[in-house]
Amino acid sequence: MSNMKKKKGLFKNILINFTLLLCLFAFLTINRVLGSESKRDLMYYGLEKINRKTFELYDMKKLRFEKLRKDLDQARQSSMNHVSKDSDFYLLKPTPFTVEELDSALIGTGLEGLGKDFKEAEEKFGVNAILLMAMAKHETGNGTSELFKDKNNLFGFNAYDDDPYNKATHFNSPGESINTVADHLKKEYLAKDGDYYKGVSPDAIGKSYATDPDWASKVSNMMEEVASNMISEYERLK
Repeated sequence: MSNMKKKKGLFKNILINFTLLLCLFAFLTINRVLGSESKRDLMYYGLEKINRKTFELYDMKKLRFEKLRKDLDQARQSSMNHVSKDSDFYLLKPTPFTVEELDSALIGTGLEGLGKDFKEAEEKFGVNAILLMAMAKHETGNGTSELFKDKNNLFGFNAYDDDPYNKATHFNSPGESINTVADHLKKEYLAKDGDYYKGVSPDAIGKSYATDPDWASKVSNMMEEVASNMISEYERLK
């Protein structure tokens, strides 16, 4: 076990013990004030609910990542183009992951810290955050492209082949770029009445979205990478 993992485990134990001490302090304080046996029973019940809720949250996170791992295995077998609507990779299914969990997929890249923006776009437009993150990682070279650094453009939006840098849209912030593309994908590519709708899959989007014939395959690989990074970081912090 690495020193970092030991430190994480130690910090987690300290945090749990500190939380329990706070609960105990609250109980003793209220017990002194209330005095009543019935009210003390009520307080015991409240503390029990707090402890149960803490463990429920931990179990929910465990279940989220177990499902992600299962969905990833299934996607690798059948491809990202044939996942079920219940899969964490279905393009019109918002993921159940927190900002911090999404951001863990971007650690060590130039996009690190943008988990909040991807989560907000996912919730606002209903477009899967793993897809958006995968597209951004692919289009920016993990946050190293000039369009990203100079124009906050994470997706090569409007970067037409005859003059990609100058024609690409300049955004005020990375979040504005993410919101714009999420909205564009939802309306034009993933809605049945969209001008470029050909289905709900990376392949269907790629037929009109990019001139690169391998775009869908590259984005699908990046979706796998995003999920793998999230799972690896979850396992590291357990």
